[in-house]
Amino acid sequence: MNKHSKKICLTLVLLALILVSTGNSASQTIKPAYALVNCRIVPVAGPVIEKGTILVRNGLIEAVGSAGKVQVPEDAEVIKAEGLTAYPGLISAHTNLFLEPREQSQPPSPEELLRAYTQPAKPQEFPELLILEKLKTKKQIIESYQATGITTVVVAPNQGIFQGQSVVLNLNGEDLNQMVLKQPWALHINFTTERGVYPSSPMGTIAFLRQKFYDTQHYALHLQKYRSSPQFLKRPEYDPFLEALLPYVVEKKTVVFQCNNQEEIKRALRLIDEFKLNAVLTGCNEAWRVKDYLKAARTPLLVTLDFNPPDSSIYSRQGEEVKKKAESELYPANPANLAKEKINFSLTTFGLKESDFLKNIRAAIQAGLPFETALKTLTIEPARALGLEKQLGTLEPGKIANIILTKGELFGEKSKVVRVMVDGVFFEIKERTNEK
Repeated sequence: MNKHSKKICLTLVLLALILVSTGNSASQTIKPAYALVNCRIVPVAGPVIEKGTILVRNGLIEAVGSAGKVQVPEDAEVIKAEGLTAYPGLISAHTNLFLEPREQSQPPSPEELLRAYTQPAKPQEFPELLILEKLKTKKQIIESYQATGITTVVVAPNQGIFQGQSVVLNLNGEDLNQMVLKQPWALHINFTTERGVYPSSPMGTIAFLRQKFYDTQHYALHLQKYRSSPQFLKRPEYDPFLEALLPYVVEKKTVVFQCNNQEEIKRALRLIDEFKLNAVLTGCNEAWRVKDYLKAARTPLLVTLDFNPPDSSIYSRQGEEVKKKAESELYPANPANLAKEKINFSLTTFGLKESDFLKNIRAAIQAGLPFETALKTLTIEPARALGLEKQLGTLEPGKIANIILTKGELFGEKSKVVRVMVDGVFFEIKERTNEK
């Protein structure tokens, strides 16, 4: 074989290797086609289809309709779903999933003690924190959420006043990069106080927040002037804290205020109005107590299904018996009361163990929350709050194939999630004891 022939053979071998490599890559990224046939479909976006078909291709919903109107393509794997009901995957728009517990701090060194006494202490401030970088997925947690029908979550930071920036994840496995739907979603702020450090009172926290917002506005104006005409103008000193706040205070990206009681809701609404923030309130298990403020403000709400009265509540100050009665009667009625006032909201699992989710949503329904409203507050309403209503929240063509299949009506005492599809991939649900 001459040199020319050898070069041709080598080239052909290299081309073959490239084609094989490309083929393997494509097979990993292109998901199979499925046809869920003869199931009852609750699309949320329209009327219930008693016997219908859902086509899924490459992770997206291709078609939804009655059995006689949707043709099943030859390449689709048929999933017989008689006796099952299909719903959109549920969304919890506030969790602290996959966050490692706080490490036990070591005793301070003599140098650290000296600094503590000679230098002013600073509050915890993490606005630049991207919580995605701190997460460690756990298969058991993902499976437990899938078993309740939750396929999408917001994971938010949970330390400090300016806590950091959250991420939206699809629970489709353990690879964080493949799970990300929106990064970052919002800056999270908590009305906490600092022990032995300013701000050590609620009013101090408000003053601290207002000052930081004003500092950011001033910083932005200085930057704008300098960039437009830098001659004879002192260069602004770079401030990483204020740089992290610019997108939220000036560009009006989403800010989430954690409101642990009715007073914090009112404080948040005042700040939102003063600085014209694009904001969402989370927690809000005392929202019914300030319904008039919320109706006037029309700020989106992420309402926790945690019914434990806050320590600041009058019900917590009147003894254990009063507190338990409020926990079992008043706080479960919070969602129903908001629905009666026609205040839009989403329900979340914030502060809950995943094992308490179904029990508490059933308690809210028993307290007067209509089933249809409950379903919307865990599907289309959080999708809108996240700015993902074109991708999530309903069973419609073109949306991400997040689908749950249940035996019995969702949230019913005897209902059971039997299969879950996330991003067009099926996950089997392990047997588990029904919550009561």
